[in-house]
Amino acid sequence: MPLIGTLTDTRLQDAIEHLLEGVAIHQAETVLLDITGVKEVDTSVANGLIQAARAVRLLGARIILTGIQPRMAQTLIQLGVNLSDIITYSTLQTGIAATLKNGSGVY
Repeated sequence: MPLIGTLTDTRLQDAIEHLLEGVAIHQAETVLLDITGVKEVDTSVANGLIQAARAVRLLGARIILTGIQPRMAQTLIQLGVNLSDIITYSTLQTGIAATLKNGSGVY
């Protein structure tokens, strides 16, 4: 699921709801959440990503966060965001390759 542009609280909440519906409908084992197109990450967006990951895990799937650019990684660290329990890749391509290698069902 790609996230693109500026993520307001409303847009992020809508995206999380859509994501969770998709996981349930498709009985996904793995979710790729691509943030390559997100220009800026603040505390609200970072917390929303963590909430999305937790909610996906509650549905029995795992989440892989892709598209983390160097500037975004630095911002997340400065905000004190703990992504240690979320699998991350710098590009969507590496996230897809890793998922296919593991043979997981992807949404």
